[in-house]
Amino acid sequence: MWSARPVEGFFRRLRWAADGILIAILLVIPWVEINGEPLIRLDVPGRKFHVFGLVIFPQELYFLWLIVAGLALALFFFTALAGRLWCGWACPQTVLTDVYAMVGRWIQGWSRSGPPARVAAWRKIATHVVWMCFAALLGFHLVGYFVSPYALLSKAASGALTPTTTRFLLASTALAYLDLALVRQTFCKYLCPYARFQSVLFDRDTLVVGYDTKRGEPRGKRGSVVGDCVDCGLCVAVCPTGIDIRNGLQLECIACTQCIDACNAVMERLERPRNLIGYRSLVALERVRAVRILRPRVLMYGALLSAIVVAFVAAVVAREPLDLQVAHNPSLLFGSAADGRTSNAFILHIQNRDREDHDYRIRLEAPRGFELVTGVNPVRVQATSAFETRVFVLAEQDGEDSAHRAVTSGESKLGFVLERTDDPRQRVVRDITFLFAAGSSGGGSVH
Repeated sequence: MWSARPVEGFFRRLRWAADGILIAILLVIPWVEINGEPLIRLDVPGRKFHVFGLVIFPQELYFLWLIVAGLALALFFFTALAGRLWCGWACPQTVLTDVYAMVGRWIQGWSRSGPPARVAAWRKIATHVVWMCFAALLGFHLVGYFVSPYALLSKAASGALTPTTTRFLLASTALAYLDLALVRQTFCKYLCPYARFQSVLFDRDTLVVGYDTKRGEPRGKRGSVVGDCVDCGLCVAVCPTGIDIRNGLQLECIACTQCIDACNAVMERLERPRNLIGYRSLVALERVRAVRILRPRVLMYGALLSAIVVAFVAAVVAREPLDLQVAHNPSLLFGSAADGRTSNAFILHIQNRDREDHDYRIRLEAPRGFELVTGVNPVRVQATSAFETRVFVLAEQDGEDSAHRAVTSGESKLGFVLERTDDPRQRVVRDITFLFAAGSSGGGSVH
């Protein structure tokens, strides 16, 4: 049932500590709110993305691109320096699979000779029940990154979950169970894309988990060989992907360090130096020259990562606290009012990016003869929220100073002004063209 036997040692203890911290972060983040705003949440119904106090709206996708590019470059940078640190120490697939394997061994038992030959049916059932419960916990918190977990818990307790939310919860739970209980490190071996392009990121100075062939070979039983490797096979037995690290750097190696701990334990019993298998670069293993930390690949990734960070900070600093998007109402581009004036319908999308509610006044900057008609003005927009309203602009058809004459002279631009009532300096202006029907007085086609 298990792909690897358990191991204890320095790196395994460090990884248990890292696993605990990362799982705690994963489960705690959806519940954390600062001043009523979630720490991290992709709010699909509200069409906004919360990340460490920054609220990103759909019109600001460049922030999301900068975040994704920064994370990718950070992965490239640390991979070039220290190999597959992400895979062995921080990847959810590795971290959560460790927990599932630990639970399975705890319930079904494990001895020095390996897993039990026969496992009682109730132990198998108990194992899968615990796995399903943990999968449900993970599924709930995964959905909690999209919907408030407080609202989810309240609706679940009252039986008011919507069919869509229920389907997402069930799908997340099923996915977590199937992946962590059945697929496990098979995903790392055959499906993970990162393993496929790691060779592009590695060079001979990259830190990897490697076997010292110069010291270990020729291998064989104790007393019969010159090399330190006694061919006990423990490094293979503890490997979650089932590879033999002595065959060199391989695609399937996730740098989990379990083979290091297993080999060090054997070396200590044999009173031989530790780290026959250890963290080192290919250059260090071959002993051809000193390891270079600052090299072109690392410097390039570092420079690009720094540029992304600077661009992100600059974009945050230059960000306006409010925004206005203006568009023609597609269901009513233009028409005629009862008094004969031409009317245009507009949709105004207002964003309050501040952390306080504000009242905003809508004004019109236009030539004489144009009039703005609104339902409610000023409008109140809640903190870090958007508000949509529909307005009309009326234009006179005749007269020396009419709006239509302004249109025919090339002055058909309207300026919608949005400003805070308590601070008029906080304002944005958006221009848009006023449309006239073809054949109306003073002009021909639609402008």
